[in-house]
Amino acid sequence: MPPDYFDVLPLHPQPELLESLTGYLMRLAEANAIPTLFRFQPIIFPGDRQHGDTMRILKDVPLSSFASLSKASFCSETSLQATTFYYLAQKFGRPLNPQGISRFLEGSLAESLRYCPLCLQTGAPHYILPWRFLILTGCPRHGCRLLDRCPACGNTLPFLTNILKVNVCPRCRATLSTGQVDLLPDPEYRLAQVRYRDLTFLLLPPHQAIEPGAVGPRLAYWRKARQLTVDAIVDQLAEPRRTIQTLELRISKRGLKFAHYLAYVDYLGLTVEELFSTSLTPKEEGYGQYLSPDEKFQQRESDLMEQLHQAVVYIRERRLRLSQVGVSTALHLTVSSLCHYPRVRESLTQISQARQQQALLHKQQVEQALVDQFTQAMASLQAEGKLVTQIAVCRRMHRNSKGLGHYPRVKAMMDTLAKAYRQRLLQQREQGLQTMITGVQCSIEALKKQGEPVTKLAVARMLGISRGNMNFHPEVCLIFTQCPEWTGEPPKKRR
Repeated sequence: MPPDYFDVLPLHPQPELLESLTGYLMRLAEANAIPTLFRFQPIIFPGDRQHGDTMRILKDVPLSSFASLSKASFCSETSLQATTFYYLAQKFGRPLNPQGISRFLEGSLAESLRYCPLCLQTGAPHYILPWRFLILTGCPRHGCRLLDRCPACGNTLPFLTNILKVNVCPRCRATLSTGQVDLLPDPEYRLAQVRYRDLTFLLLPPHQAIEPGAVGPRLAYWRKARQLTVDAIVDQLAEPRRTIQTLELRISKRGLKFAHYLAYVDYLGLTVEELFSTSLTPKEEGYGQYLSPDEKFQQRESDLMEQLHQAVVYIRERRLRLSQVGVSTALHLTVSSLCHYPRVRESLTQISQARQQQALLHKQQVEQALVDQFTQAMASLQAEGKLVTQIAVCRRMHRNSKGLGHYPRVKAMMDTLAKAYRQRLLQQREQGLQTMITGVQCSIEALKKQGEPVTKLAVARMLGISRGNMNFHPEVCLIFTQCPEWTGEPPKKRR
C-alpha cells in the first residue's frame, strides 16, 4: 500500500541562510520523523513514482518546479530557490534550467558532501551551499579546513541517501562533527574569507535588480582601466583568445564556465561584488540603443579594426603566418563576414598582397639557392670525370626531380641535361650500328674466304653478339639479304 501523507507536513522549519537544498530536505525529513527516501519522496514529489530516484540525483540545482515542495514545506518558492544555485546563474545571465546550470558550474563543484566539523557542532547543524565550491578550501568562521570524508570509515559522503539525518555518516552512522580540525594558514584563511563573501553575494537574492549579462562589459571596462590587452589576459589565464573575447560580451555564450569568470576577476584584483556594482555608461554597457544604424556600423567597423590590429601584433610577436585566414581565425570570424566592412576589407587585401609578395620573394630566393646548388653539383661531377645527367645531379643534391620541377629556372637546366643525354644516346646508337654493319660485312667476307656457309649464327659468333641483336636492326638484315651466299636461316629443330 502507498504510504499515507498530508498535503502539508506537520512541522515545516524554514531554510537557514545559505542552506543547501539537499541539506534542507534532510533536515525537513528529520524534523518530521521521516526516516527514509522511500517515505519522503511521495510527500514532496507526489507526481514521481520512482521510489526516491528523483531525490537521489539532486545536487542543489534548481528544480523544474518548486510547487509541490513549496506546498509540503509551507515555504515560499523564493526561499527554496535560495537553497540552490538559481541566483548565481541568474546574475551571470545563464539559463535557469538544471542542465544549463550544471554545465555552467562544471568543474567548480565538489562531487560529494564537504563540511566544517565545528559548524556542525552548533545547536541546529545544517549544510550550506558555499561548501559545495572547490575554491572554498576552509571555513571562514572557524579558520579550519573543510572535510570531505567520514572521520570514522573514511568514505566520501553523498548529498542524499536513504538515511535522512544531518551530521551523520549514512554508511557507518558516525557523527561528522567529531572529525579532526585542521587549521588553515593565515594567507589561506584570508582567501577563504574573500571567497565566502563572493559566494554569499552570488548565491543570495540580489538587493537590487541586476541586468542579465552585466558581467562581460564590466570585465572589459576593468581590463581597459588596468591598461591590459586581451593578449595579456590570454597569456596569464592560459585560455584561448576566443574564450577571453567571449567573456567580455554582453550576451554570454554557451560553453563559458563559472571558473572562467572567477579567474578573470581574480586577475583583475577585484571582488565579485565590486565587479557587479561597477557603474557603466550605456555605451560601455554595450546596449548601443542611442546609435543609428550607420553609427552602429561605423562603431562595429572601428572595433573590428582595433581587434584586427591587435591580432596582427599577436601573430607577429609569436612569429606565426600572417594571412587573411590567420587574422580571421584569431578574431573567430570568417573572412567573408569581415569583408562586409570597407576598411577591414582594405586591410585584409593589404595583408593578402603582402603575403603574396613575401611568398614570391621567398620562392625566388629558394629558386636562386637551388640554381646555385644545381650548378655546383654539375661542376663537381665534371671535375670527378663522371657523366653529368639529370639523375646524377639530383642525387648529388639529395633532391627529387619532381620537386625541383616546380622552379622554372631549375626545370630549364634539367631539361637541357635531359636533351643532351638523349642526343648522346642517339649518337652512341648510331656509332654502335655503324660498327655492327662494318663487323657483319667483314665477317661475311671472312666466311667466304674460308669456304664456310654464310649464316647469321656464324656471323654473330664471330662478332660475339646475339643473333637477335642483329635482327633488331633492319640495316643489318639488309646486308644478309643482298649477299648471294646467304641462303636463309635453317629451320629450328623440334625437341
